[in-house]
Amino acid sequence: MMKKILMAGSIIGAAVLFTGCGIKTSEYNVSADNVQTLRDYKELKLDVSTFTATTPAESSIMCRLAETVSTPKGESFEEYIKDALISELKMAGSYDKNSDLKISGNLNKIYGSTMFGNAYWEINVTITSSNGKSITVNTKRDYPSSYLATTACNNMGTSFSPTIKQLIGDVINHKDFSSLLNK
Repeated sequence: MMKKILMAGSIIGAAVLFTGCGIKTSEYNVSADNVQTLRDYKELKLDVSTFTATTPAESSIMCRLAETVSTPKGESFEEYIKDALISELKMAGSYDKNSDLKISGNLNKIYGSTMFGNAYWEINVTITSSNGKSITVNTKRDYPSSYLATTACNNMGTSFSPTIKQLIGDVINHKDFSSLLNK
C-alpha cells in the first residue's frame, strides 16, 4: 500500500514539475523606427495579402520541454507577422486595402533557442510583391539566457515581439525592398 502511495506521489510530483501553464508572447506594438522608414517612401500605398508558412499554423514553440511559448491569441506565427506588418504600414499611413500593389510572405523558418549562453530567436521570411520580385530576410536576435528554465522561457516569450520588430525592420531596410514597390 505504501509503495502505491509513493508511486502515485512521484507521478503527481513529476507531472507538476514538468507541466507548465504556457507563456504567451506580448501583443505587437509598432516601432517608431519602422514607421519612420516606411514614411520615407513617399506616396507608398500597399496592401498585404496572404502569409503562408513552410510549417503552417504553428502558434507555439516548446521551451526546454517544460513550457510552451505561444502567440497572444493563439494565432499562427505567420499571421502574427502579417498583422504586425499591417500595423506598421497603417501607422505610417502606407496601408491601403484596395491598392493594386500587394505584398505577401512566407515564413520559411522560425526557431527559438533557450540554451544557457546562447538564447536567440531566428526567423527567415520571403516577401513577394505582386510585381513578381521577392526578397528573403533572415533575422537572428539574441536575448538574455538563464540557467533556470522558468526564467529562460519567460525571456523567450518577452523577446518575441521585439524580434518581430527587428524582422520587419530588416525587411523594410533590405537593399532590394524598394524593388518590391515598383508597379
